[in-house]
Amino acid sequence: MIVLFARVPEPGSTKTRLIPCLGAEGAAELAAAMAMDVCEQVLRLGDAAEVALAGNLDHPWVATLPLRSRPQATGDLGQRLEAALVGGGVALGTDAPTLPDTLIREAVAAVAAGDVVFAPAFDGGYTLVGTPDPRGLFDGIPWSDRRTFAASFARARALGYRVRVLPYWYDVDAPEDLDHLRLHLTTLPTDTAPHTRRCLDRLKGTGLLRPLPA
Repeated sequence: MIVLFARVPEPGSTKTRLIPCLGAEGAAELAAAMAMDVCEQVLRLGDAAEVALAGNLDHPWVATLPLRSRPQATGDLGQRLEAALVGGGVALGTDAPTLPDTLIREAVAAVAAGDVVFAPAFDGGYTLVGTPDPRGLFDGIPWSDRRTFAASFARARALGYRVRVLPYWYDVDAPEDLDHLRLHLTTLPTDTAPHTRRCLDRLKGTGLLRPLPA
């Protein structure tokens, strides 16, 4: 099972670190576009998948998702991950629309082999985590912290798991991440992240997007 963690894209409560450069509406629009790209990517891979949602589940956007959805559990991220991965699976966010198919497939295979797997992020967290059994894996982890991946890796080893570490990737949280995404998309096939590309094109037309670094 692949579980996508997403927040319903409501202006003012979604991708708040991008609001200074995109505005509340633009940040929510980008979040929605990235989520749709990741949903369609996972659907294309063919594994059983669903979306674990936070926020207003009655929002019209929820009905547009191509995967079945359910509410996230309550509690911190660790508690929500544990609840979502009961029975084993892979969890990934919806803010890494360029994450390669190969990494997701490798993660699914690692879990099937009984391993814990991480795709670390450059900010100290991870864009993907998989486990055959989540019980205890996320206890005592400092979330949204430079130590998140390191602490999670150590916890998995302490529980006796063989740990597979995939290549580092990036997610889009801050303005500098958005710049990286925009530059990266210019190097990728044009069918990569189509919803995100269209959203960025529209936002560029509004003048909201700052010029990319030279």
